[in-house]
Amino acid sequence: MNRLYFEEFRCAIFIERIADLRFLEIHRTYLFQNFGLIENQTIEENLKLGLVGQKLSRSEQRLKQKQALEQVGLSYLDLDKRIFELSGGESQRVALAKVILKNPPFILADEPTASIDPATSQLIMEILLSLRDDNRLIIIATHNPTIWEMADEVVTMDSLK
Repeated sequence: MNRLYFEEFRCAIFIERIADLRFLEIHRTYLFQNFGLIENQTIEENLKLGLVGQKLSRSEQRLKQKQALEQVGLSYLDLDKRIFELSGGESQRVALAKVILKNPPFILADEPTASIDPATSQLIMEILLSLRDDNRLIIIATHNPTIWEMADEVVTMDSLK
């Protein structure tokens, strides 16, 4: 049995086969506190990154992008708008739309609500948690007790000692 260690946190994920580790490496997606978007590019150009590997025509890509923006409450935004023109909450929702387009089985969210206002934070969490299903694992790192209450399971650093 192989182990993947996150040294700082003294925790391990047990991997039975190397193929499982490869799957994890390929299929994980991140939702970052600082959005992880390319600031001087358009919404469309950023969302295309969530469609990499999907064989879609340009019109199919645009349709999926618009549907993802609608899902995160941004249907009013033009795909040609640049990221630096957006508010923090809009930027985080574009980042979440990119995650939705990728449709990964494993999402790592690092403080996804730390840089935005409370109302938008609530919306982000509702959307993120609506992505839960039996075939998807969502791990959220946060200092926010309100978010802890939304989780199915909470692991604290103290519990790992």
